[in-house]
Amino acid sequence: MGASDRSAGGRGVWAIVPFLLFFAGVFCFGMYFYQSVVEETAFFGLLVGDTAQVAEITDEDTGFVPGERMNSLLKVPAIRYGKQFARLNVDWQGGGWTIRNVPVRLGSDKQVLKKGAGMSFGSAFPGERGCTILSAHVTRDFAELEDTPIGAVVLLETSYGPYAYRVEQKKTAKGTDRWYMDAGQDADLVLYTCYPRDNGGRRRTERCVLLCTLIDGTEVPR
Repeated sequence: MGASDRSAGGRGVWAIVPFLLFFAGVFCFGMYFYQSVVEETAFFGLLVGDTAQVAEITDEDTGFVPGERMNSLLKVPAIRYGKQFARLNVDWQGGGWTIRNVPVRLGSDKQVLKKGAGMSFGSAFPGERGCTILSAHVTRDFAELEDTPIGAVVLLETSYGPYAYRVEQKKTAKGTDRWYMDAGQDADLVLYTCYPRDNGGRRRTERCVLLCTLIDGTEVPR
């Protein structure tokens, strides 16, 4: 092979590089769009059936056993990241709630939230000093969070006993805000999810936040 042939072959290889980079960019953008936009829409939840009514997870699936109420609690038992330690119910007089027995796990990454609600790592466990912070998908377990009225009761049945909370405030926040994720704030429990539920297929940029006060449950001595 002559020098001119090798030169032409080299130019041919380099000529396809821009096309490879273009397709790699399209692939990366597609993955970002899917994870950051499509997964966040109510339409996606309907298409894949990712709702609590269709894909309800029961205690039999997880092996979770709610604990009896304790007379005293020196400390919260050790709980492994990703492990279910509670189930959540919300109710109010004269109203209804279509989501029941929502599994609650330690952690709030994507894998955890695919299975139910997640507790932000670093926030307080029910019964501890500080604020318990729980989140879940609006296309799944917290679909009706924005419909929950002030005064509704949130029941968390943990592996070490039940805890009841009353919803005191309901607010909306920007997605860039982080005040509702502060475990030191003046609330015992925070529930939040993307807002609004019906967003017309657009990306949700706000959060629905419920601030709750503990009304019953065994607390760890401070």
